[in-house]
Amino acid sequence: MNWLLAPLAVLLGAALTTQVATNTELGKALGNSYIPATVNMASGLLVTMILTWALTSEWPSREMVREAPWYVWPAGGVLGATYLTGNILLAPKLGAGALVALIVAGQLIFSVLLDHFGWFGFAQHSAGIARLAGCCLMIAGVFLISRF
Repeated sequence: MNWLLAPLAVLLGAALTTQVATNTELGKALGNSYIPATVNMASGLLVTMILTWALTSEWPSREMVREAPWYVWPAGGVLGATYLTGNILLAPKLGAGALVALIVAGQLIFSVLLDHFGWFGFAQHSAGIARLAGCCLMIAGVFLISRF
């Protein structure tokens, strides 16, 4: 792991948790848990379009577009909307600590599976004892965070 980039990843985690909090707060203020996901996706689309336009010098060819698997086109948006809406609905019921712990545990466990089986184009990395122990420790951490 590149330890110089680790603090940036930690900041991304803080940003994600802040996103959950602000979306939940907006849902409470509006009396609707679904509108914040729409606002989030719309503002994200605008920012992403601006960044893409400003930072992209070369665009993919038609062949590159055609070669991409069909499922990758809708997957990000569908999964993103599901994630956002799920966060908004679950955050008031679980609390920030338990929700984020469970999400991170789910991400970690599924990422170990992705690596182990080489799914979605990831290089294959076996789920050895150390990785499995890490998953178990993460589950233990989720238990501790959500119980106390």
